[in-house]
Amino acid sequence: MLLTELRGKRLMVMVLALALLVLAAGCGGGTKETGSRPQTADEADVDIASLLAKGQELPGLIYDAVTNVNGEEAFTVKFAVKVPNMRVEMDAPEIGTKMVCIINTSDGVVYTLSPDQQTATKMPLAQFEVDTATPQDYSQIMDPDSMKYIKTETLDGKVCLVYEITEQDSSGKVWLWKDYGIPLRVEVTQEGEQVVTEFKNVQVTEVDDSLFELPGEVMDLEDFDFSQFVP
Repeated sequence: MLLTELRGKRLMVMVLALALLVLAAGCGGGTKETGSRPQTADEADVDIASLLAKGQELPGLIYDAVTNVNGEEAFTVKFAVKVPNMRVEMDAPEIGTKMVCIINTSDGVVYTLSPDQQTATKMPLAQFEVDTATPQDYSQIMDPDSMKYIKTETLDGKVCLVYEITEQDSSGKVWLWKDYGIPLRVEVTQEGEQVVTEFKNVQVTEVDDSLFELPGEVMDLEDFDFSQFVP
């Protein structure tokens, strides 16, 4: 389950890049580990289910998601989340600009903004299996019965309870932010593949609605066949 979610982030980057390239053609144109400390009785006995439940009550999140697969070069995606909306930003040096997308998970659509953010393309979210997993989603899918507390560490100035995760076909570790019950780091190994995702510069906040506003001109790509671009 967790590995599937992490793989989805790589697919998302590919799909968003394709969308921006199509739009351009149509227009003619850190987290730092600061150490660990011995567990205390109250930390070892934390009710994991209650801790994870904290993550479902947040007003919104702003963060950087940094993903590394098998020690390869990591990529960073910036998120602003206010359910059901998400704003996604990432550098796209291949096309010399920043990629900006707005996702509405309720309506199941993705809007890719043009480089000048004056126009956008609209695409079905489900058609491309774009991953929209947030730290809150990770908290929701984690099974408390598969988690074992091992230590407490501080990441990026935030106290985290570290748990080992053991599932039927995978294993790993998760660093849960003690204040809010969301992961700041997830390590998963399955079938010899290791995926590490870190959530950095995390802010729990009421995200401004202006970040999800769309330009006046939107081109609908619902009927466009992207299968020719996907290997």
